[in-house]
Amino acid sequence: MAATVLATTEGLGVGIGCLPAITRNVATTAMEVAALARLGPGRVTIALSHGVPAWMDQIGAHVTNRLIALEETTSTLRALLAGEKVTMAGEHVTLNEFELGFPPIEVPPILLGTTGPRGLKIAGRSSDGIVLAEVSTPEAVRWARNEMMSEGDAGTTVVFAMASINEDRGSALAEVRPRIQRLVDFEIFPRLIEIAGLNANDGRELTDSVLGSLAAAGSPDDCAATVAGWINAQVDRIVLVAGADDPKATYARFASEVLPRFR
Repeated sequence: MAATVLATTEGLGVGIGCLPAITRNVATTAMEVAALARLGPGRVTIALSHGVPAWMDQIGAHVTNRLIALEETTSTLRALLAGEKVTMAGEHVTLNEFELGFPPIEVPPILLGTTGPRGLKIAGRSSDGIVLAEVSTPEAVRWARNEMMSEGDAGTTVVFAMASINEDRGSALAEVRPRIQRLVDFEIFPRLIEIAGLNANDGRELTDSVLGSLAAAGSPDDCAATVAGWINAQVDRIVLVAGADDPKATYARFASEVLPRFR
């Protein structure tokens, strides 16, 4: 999909995320990413993750330590894309004088999709930034960036966010509520959920107040206020995920009624 978009557009940025580090050989990944980066110089961003544990179990992808695998893969991928010859005998990555025959002219940034303290510290010292899930309030963004900066640089911050635009804010929130509830029930973003105020002992109720802090839902004014909160928390890019039943209409209204306020 990324190659198709890069081949049929001239200026659109393309992000891929997140690629589970433990399911891919880093040498093959480097070749694939380099090809995309040569196809669209300066337009490609890659995100790696350690993978959703339940999904990794489902496909038989097991490692001794998924965080070590993530850091080894990240640092090695960055070195290979920079044109370096790499020899490494790690717990997950093993290479012997491997280098790319056709490294990219412009090295794409490598972000990490991770939300726990240990993963964020790895991101701070090994990556170009982070990708946060659709349960991220501005307070969660600030916390994540601080965790990264304790080990290095916060870099680029990307937030995925559900959107639903409707003059009736209650109706818009009602559309995104079950979609976000599924992410909460998945229990793979415990710290982000805790920061949002969704504690297990109160049933993790998705009140309108909580939803309004982590989803661009409501009127254009409501959506703009939520986006402004993320921007104030130093989010660099917001990836909208339609939380409504008519995705095209959601994106069209956001583009015409919300986005111009931030240009």
